[in-house]
Formats: sequence, structure tokens, C-alpha cells
Amino acid sequence: MSEFNERLMEKVQKSFVQLYPEFPKNMLIEVTNKCNCKCLFCANEKMKRKRGFISPEIVEKVLNGAYQLGTREVGFYTTGESLLDYNLEKYILKAKKIGYQYIYLTTNGILLNQKRIESLVKAGLDSFKLSINGINRIDYEFIHGIDLFDLVYCNLKNLYEYRQINNFNYKIFVSYIATKYTDYNHEEIKKNFASYCDEVAIINVRNQGGYMPSINEALKCSSEENKIPGARQLPCYYPFKSLIVTYEGYLTACCTDFENQLVYADLKKESLEASWHNEKITFLRKQHLAKKILENMCYNCIYDKKCLGKALDSNLSENLDEDVFASENVLKRVKKYRDGGKSYGIS
Repeated sequence: MSEFNERLMEKVQKSFVQLYPEFPKNMLIEVTNKCNCKCLFCANEKMKRKRGFISPEIVEKVLNGAYQLGTREVGFYTTGESLLDYNLEKYILKAKKIGYQYIYLTTNGILLNQKRIESLVKAGLDSFKLSINGINRIDYEFIHGIDLFDLVYCNLKNLYEYRQINNFNYKIFVSYIATKYTDYNHEEIKKNFASYCDEVAIINVRNQGGYMPSINEALKCSSEENKIPGARQLPCYYPFKSLIVTYEGYLTACCTDFENQLVYADLKKESLEASWHNEKITFLRKQHLAKKILENMCYNCIYDKKCLGKALDSNLSENLDEDVFASENVLKRVKKYRDGGKSYGIS
């Protein structure tokens, strides 16, 4: 089994299921919730939460604190595009100096020019994962909302060639979110990128986080259409296994928590160690273990519902209304794509 698949498989292992899990080996840090793409399947574009960048003080605090408690892997991304923050290399270098064994990044690759490649590698980044969700310009623009397929593909190629020329050993992955309109033969997808990466991961689009009901309306792959609603397995990996830090310095139970609905601690007021087993996250874990999710963000994600449920901490979350489930922009782009005469697999 490949390294990438091993990391994915770890997320479905049930050995982590306990009410008071050990402090996680893995941490995700949201460097920013800003993004330079408008991906069709992503809730970032309609986020109500204030946009911003994490402070160096928060990064240093959580890197030091988590390492002392046993964390050894850190990814610098969640809901936004981390390359927008030019402090990123400083954070990677800091993590490397502290002793983190695996430092990784997911990026759309738009800003991954030669200078940025060199600075990230020099800082100590162990793994790049590029999110490229089209195999041609038309499909890429349809999904990403921007006509930059050629640029991103060139950046991927340069990243690979820089590794070859300099005999570096960082990993290069490509992730591809397949939709109803871009779900080609998997070998066809992989051959577009295989020459310049270690592995291509193809994942069917889904309404992750519950904010994008338009995925079910218009984008779900044909292989997913007959699946029973609510069939996603419980308990979910994230509340038990991952430490996820928002740019504000909060802890959230999910990496797709665009509106801080699953935030359970403010690290400016509570320690990492105390937060990991505090009352709010323990209450959510009990729901997952009992397989009885209350009306919250997890409820929408698991059962594909549109419910303005209760946040774990209403003082740290956004106040939401029905606009959070809006589908109009997605449906307009789908119609424009279908009517454009370039049908690439559309029947």
C-alpha cells in the first residue's frame, strides 16, 4: 500500500475510538481562511466568518505546546490557501527546529512558483499535496472558478524537476475531487499527473461539512447516487484523532469547520492539554460513540441535512442563517458548463 493510502486508511481505523483519546500525533493549523480559488464543491466562497491570518504568537504557542504533549506531525492548512501567507516558511522552519517529524501542506498550487518551491523546501517541508481538480483547462476552470490550469500544471512539473535535479526526498501528491462531470476513468485521470508526482488520490465529491447541499443536487458522482443517505460511518475520525487549530487560535473538531460551529476551546484562555478533554469536545465524542448525533454541523455532514443546528460554543462561532446552504452560484456554473458546448463526458 502506498504512503498516501496508508494515511487515508488510518482515518477509518476504529482503534482510536474511546471517550478520552490520547493526545493526537497529528495537528492541522489553519494559516488562513482566505483563498484565491472559488472551487465549486467548497464552502469557502460563501463563508461568513471574518477573513484573516494566524498570528506568529499563536503558531509558536501551539507548535511548542503540542510537541511537548506528543504531537509529531503538522499540516499547515485547512479551509484556505496557505501560500497566501508569506510567514508560512517561518512556521515550517520553526516546526522543523522543534523536532516535528513530518511537515506537510495541501495547496492549490497557484502561487507555487520556483522561488516559493525553493523557500518551502529550504524551510523543511516534507510533503506537498496539490489539489488539481481537472485534467484540462475547461474542466479546471469549471471546478476552480479560474483559468489557471496551465500555470498549476507547470508549477507541479517544476516542483518535481527541482526534486530530481537536487536529489531531494520530499513527497509530491496530487488530489483530484471527482464530480459528476469530471469523473473520468481513473487511469485516464492519473496519467495526466503521474509523471510529476508520487501518487494521485481520486476522491468522489461529497457534502463534507454539510454546507454544500448543491453537491447532492448537481455534482454527486453516479457511483454515489444510489447510496443510502446517512450511510457515512460513525464515529468520525476527526474529533478523536486530530488536533485542529483555527487562525483565531481556537480548537475545532473538524478541518472543514468553515464557520467555527465545532470550536470547543479558545487557546488564549485554555491550555492545549485541558482543551483536548474539555466538556464540549467530550460531549461531541459521546454523540459519535453512541451514533446519535444532535442537530449540529456533524449532523448535517453525516446525514446530508440542512439544519441550522447548535454550535458547540456559541460565543466563538458565527451566527448562521439559511444563506449558508445557498446553491444558486453552483447551479449557475453547472448550467454554464453544460451549455458551453464543451461537454467532456456529459450525456
